[in-house]
Amino acid sequence: MADGNENKYQVCVITGTRAEYGLLREVLFKLRDYDMVTLKLIVTGSHLSEQFGNTQKEIIEDGFADYIKVPIPLEDDSKLGMAKAAGIAMERFAEFFAGYKPDICIVLGDRFEIFAAASAAHLIGVPVAHISGGDVTEGAVDDAMRHCITKLSSLHFPGCEQSAKRIIQMGESPDRVFNVGEPGVENCLKVKYLSRNELAQDINFDAIMGDYAVVTFHPVTMENNTAISQLHELIHAMDEFTDMSYIITMANADADGRKINDVWATENENRSNWKLVSSLGVVRYLSAVKYAKTVIGNSSSGIYEAPPMGTPTVNIGDRQKGRMMAESVVCCLPERESIINAIRTVLKDDFQSRTQNVVSPFGDGTASEQIVEHVIKYLNQNHETIKKGFYDVDFAL
Repeated sequence: MADGNENKYQVCVITGTRAEYGLLREVLFKLRDYDMVTLKLIVTGSHLSEQFGNTQKEIIEDGFADYIKVPIPLEDDSKLGMAKAAGIAMERFAEFFAGYKPDICIVLGDRFEIFAAASAAHLIGVPVAHISGGDVTEGAVDDAMRHCITKLSSLHFPGCEQSAKRIIQMGESPDRVFNVGEPGVENCLKVKYLSRNELAQDINFDAIMGDYAVVTFHPVTMENNTAISQLHELIHAMDEFTDMSYIITMANADADGRKINDVWATENENRSNWKLVSSLGVVRYLSAVKYAKTVIGNSSSGIYEAPPMGTPTVNIGDRQKGRMMAESVVCCLPERESIINAIRTVLKDDFQSRTQNVVSPFGDGTASEQIVEHVIKYLNQNHETIKKGFYDVDFAL
């Protein structure tokens, strides 16, 4: 047990973005209500930025007002700026962990601020539990950071069997790797959706009473200076579908994210069939996806959340390349004609019908229960160090 409370485990959870927080919500709710746990939520990254929607408001609305802020600089979204921000984040998380040493730190995903937090925790001697490791996203710098976080972690909660095998291949012992499924699938099954009318009123966009798509486009961070040209290709493709309306969620705090958002804002002024939002929050976003004809872009939500809701996905470019994908996901090049053809494919009646019965490869919606169970079991074993061996896999090259 950590100092200050002999009867409870001190469990720290870190969140830096709107999407990541949405995936952590059910885990947070269960930890908050668990008698043996004192939950400490750490909020960082774009949550604290007005330009990226100040999404800490949603955290407060969920009842987690007593959180700790770890601000990091996001003003410079160049690759150099992102590298500098990661260094500052690591310093600030190291100071936090040195002063408050929890029994375990839970992180999700692959972003640079999560990489910084996991690095600091490891160096201070705090065990890390990592959710959604083992994936492959060849188009994003997050891919390498995700694998680094895996090696810094003591517990692993991948979202599918393929990812679990990769984690073991990286030398992690199978008795610490648990295929729990993706938290996004659980959200789709448990969230209380808004009605279509409620959603239209809530976001002040009556156009969604007709056909519409949800669009999210992030920079492909392993490529140089492609974000804006690819975005214009997407916009040209969107304009081809004159009977379609669009809910567009802005890009995250990656390199070139602000440039993408500036283009969205400029183009939005000329289109009455667009609704541009910085963030919808979990309930509104999932409700929007549920009633949409399709999800378009390169966000992981099109891979994880859209399929179990029966909504097809047009996945653009390489950002998600390497992930397992349901049959309802149609991949295309980041080029106008390729995007147009993919949208036409998913809008066909037979494709829309087949999508309703697609089986997600990412679990049965019980991820949070399994994660909390394994975390408590790990803590009950009274681990005094983060020392671990390397698990060798027998294979022939």
